[in-house]
Amino acid sequence: MSGVEGHELIKPWQVDVQRVADIARHSGSQTGVDDMDRVFATGGEVGRVMAGIDWSATPLGPVRAWTSTLRTAVSICLESRYPLEILWGPEFIEIHNDALISHIGDKHPGCLGRPFRDVFPEIQDSFVPMLDQVLSGKGATYREDLLVHLRRHGYLEECFFTFSYGPIRQHPGGEVVGVWTASMETTRQVLGTRRMSCLRELADATVGRPSRDDVFTNAARVLERHTSDIPYCVILASEERAAAGAGAAPVLLPAAAAGVAEEQGRSGGCLSGIDAEGLVPELGDSAATGRTRITRHVLERLGLHRAFAEPPSTSAMVVPLTKSETSRPTGLFVAGMSDRLPVTDDYRAFVSLAAAQIAAAAMAAHALEMERTMAAEARRRALHDGLTGLPNRAALFERLPTTLKESEREHRPVGFLFIDLDGFKAVNDTLGHQAGDDLLREVAARLRRAVRPSDIVVRLAGDEFAVLCENITSNPAIEAIADRIIDNLAIPSGTGAECVTVTASVGIATTGPGITDADELVRAADSAMYAAKKRGRGCWEHFDRSMLMRRSQRGPPMPDAGDG
Repeated sequence: MSGVEGHELIKPWQVDVQRVADIARHSGSQTGVDDMDRVFATGGEVGRVMAGIDWSATPLGPVRAWTSTLRTAVSICLESRYPLEILWGPEFIEIHNDALISHIGDKHPGCLGRPFRDVFPEIQDSFVPMLDQVLSGKGATYREDLLVHLRRHGYLEECFFTFSYGPIRQHPGGEVVGVWTASMETTRQVLGTRRMSCLRELADATVGRPSRDDVFTNAARVLERHTSDIPYCVILASEERAAAGAGAAPVLLPAAAAGVAEEQGRSGGCLSGIDAEGLVPELGDSAATGRTRITRHVLERLGLHRAFAEPPSTSAMVVPLTKSETSRPTGLFVAGMSDRLPVTDDYRAFVSLAAAQIAAAAMAAHALEMERTMAAEARRRALHDGLTGLPNRAALFERLPTTLKESEREHRPVGFLFIDLDGFKAVNDTLGHQAGDDLLREVAARLRRAVRPSDIVVRLAGDEFAVLCENITSNPAIEAIADRIIDNLAIPSGTGAECVTVTASVGIATTGPGITDADELVRAADSAMYAAKKRGRGCWEHFDRSMLMRRSQRGPPMPDAGDG
């Protein structure tokens, strides 16, 4: 924006040029060459340049031939502190003031006295129709926050202006001889609003994501809608592992990309050369040092290409995704930079804020993911036996009620096998507890092989195991499972005189009348197991209700010296 504090801004659409000229004539003033010299002298930098121009070599002709209307318009323009421009005649000959220099950049001062089409060929298609409208007498026009691709600093730049075009008339109500242009650049405000919208969308899309990869993927999807500021992006995630040793190159994995396509016939392009000595050393350097880097042609070096060509982008900003300057990056944000936007402090701050939002959301998601993983691991440990890896008693009684309800609803019996090892105590006493632990692990492995894939093997406690069998169609079916268990668990331990053979006693119970809940099912199988031990060990017994009566009267059988 232009203007000088303390000066009232002249608004050209409020100026009656002819009235100013009439006042000058009526006061007896002659607006000749000398008068224009005084105007040029008070017109700042542009006035000094205009004073040195040979106007006879321009379409406007020598100053002495200028009409009073043109002289007065030039005087008003040069002495205004508001960005003003005169486009005179059908060729729209350019004259402007000091306040407009920042708008047109390198085009000043060479554009003075030249046709608009020659000075601004890149925008004539958008602007000449508006200028023609005013010059033809169809009235003033106004455009707010108009996107203009203007070549004012040696490259085609995306910028925004609010314009007001008004007629300059030869006399009140007469012919329109030129166009007043008042302009205000709104590029910073428009880009600021646009980028703030992008940051809000990023926050909404990344906060509360279930995983770091979800954060990266959602961020890329948002940025794909904001290619004017970030034509493409690649988000690279650090490998989840302990921090690399000194001098080790960081390992980065492709996580998400926006506006990027992979070259045909290539795979894993993002994996090649992302280290300090590879195809793109800037990436490895940024990940290792935690510093932002500018790189060129990064996609080509990674074997990737832009999915869309507009806006053009030859450079990218590489920003480490870190919680702080001293923390280890969780990845890299490679943001393509539009060739039509200057790399200002505002632009750097925008990209840095986008990276910071992504990094914060990714780290929060990773922390939650770690908490969930730790909670899941704690639950797994709580429901599994640490020695054998089998589900434990708690896991069995957590699952049994649901299984029994489903079996009752679908009229499918559930079988339960209670297994106790015969002779396990002798293994511990003779060969030691390590041999006992090894034997229990072997028993667990053999049980898994002996049962059906859908059956659940559980270690209840000590040398007691169980098998939960769903979809039991008949007694012979569950008896066949018990036979395989007994055959597989006849395990010799030790050698020579210290050899001890372990067998298994198995109690069988199935749901039905009198056995409808978990406790009843387990007690029934436990009673049947004791009946099998009493019958001679290394065998199985079916439960019947008389076993409960006998067991309550006599108590459990006393184990001999070989029992565990």
